Amino acid sequence: MAAKVRVGIVGAGEVGGLGKSYNSHAGGYTRIEECELVAIAEIDEERLSQFGDEWNIAAEHRYSTAAEMYEKANLDLVSVTTHTLHHHQPVIEAAEAGIKVIMVEKPLAKSVELGRKMVEACDKAGSRLITEHTRRFLPPFKKIKKMIDDGMIGEVRTIETSGFRPLLENGTHTVNYAFYWTDATPKLVAGYLSDERGADPGGGGMVICEGGVVFFINCVAPSGEGDAATLIAGTKGRIQYNEYRGVWEYGPLAEVSDNDETANYQWEDIPDMPTVVNRDDYYYGAALESVQCFLEDRESIGSGRDGLRTLEVITAIHISHKTGSMVPLPLAEGLDQLEIRSTGE
Repeated sequence: MAAKVRVGIVGAGEVGGLGKSYNSHAGGYTRIEECELVAIAEIDEERLSQFGDEWNIAAEHRYSTAAEMYEKANLDLVSVTTHTLHHHQPVIEAAEAGIKVIMVEKPLAKSVELGRKMVEACDKAGSRLITEHTRRFLPPFKKIKKMIDDGMIGEVRTIETSGFRPLLENGTHTVNYAFYWTDATPKLVAGYLSDERGADPGGGGMVICEGGVVFFINCVAPSGEGDAATLIAGTKGRIQYNEYRGVWEYGPLAEVSDNDETANYQWEDIPDMPTVVNRDDYYYGAALESVQCFLEDRESIGSGRDGLRTLEVITAIHISHKTGSMVPLPLAEGLDQLEIRSTGE
């Protein structure tokens, strides 16, 4: 029998698995036969002990620092589930320690500068960095991606997508969706921030990409009011979905009137799509992607670079709002140091 992939987690919070929730990184890994959760690193002694007991981690593999865990636990893969403010150090240390696959919770970092350092450290060490934007790893979203790649809606022209505030903490998913549907390179950002207290308010904006592709991002509403709908428009058809309401539709362009003012889309349900959200699958999908990246020695479909591009757009939205101007990408030197100190609230 082949040896199992050895997994460690940095950060014994709820996202990591504290409370033995299966809607967590630990819960995801324990569903995968090819891997074994063997170690945890956490500075809080009480949390460290509780997490270790809940997930049956041996006492000798409960560490007070990530660096010690990397040195002693002989890991193949690590998940970094600390607060966003502290993602960069354990990721860089993991790369320097030779960990082959590193999954980091979204958003990638608190600044583009730190995110870039994380990506560079992993490139230098030959580590695979994955940003945990869950939808990329789930079957319904992979199916939509294949439909687009197969040309079913032609060339993508616009993407309208909505999510929830805070813009960095939650909106990172919304921006990342758009980049999953097209590989167009962003070049200009116009942004808006909600009038609310905190470093990470709601907001949104328009992202203009090379080739005339445009994204419209809306993360103004709180989670109790938002609808999380997406419309992907191409030259030959459209796809729209709302995962929370179980709406997954494809509309090929059937005909265009002679005066070119109206179009007829023949909408139909995309078959074999879920009608109910199973949140346990979110982290399971991410964990499975991490394990498969290790076993197959490949780059992830949700890489560190994907997370960095998303972070740069959100940072540009902040800068655009504060300066009242459109912001060119990549960000100019100095602007990449702007920190968005998300509280997650």
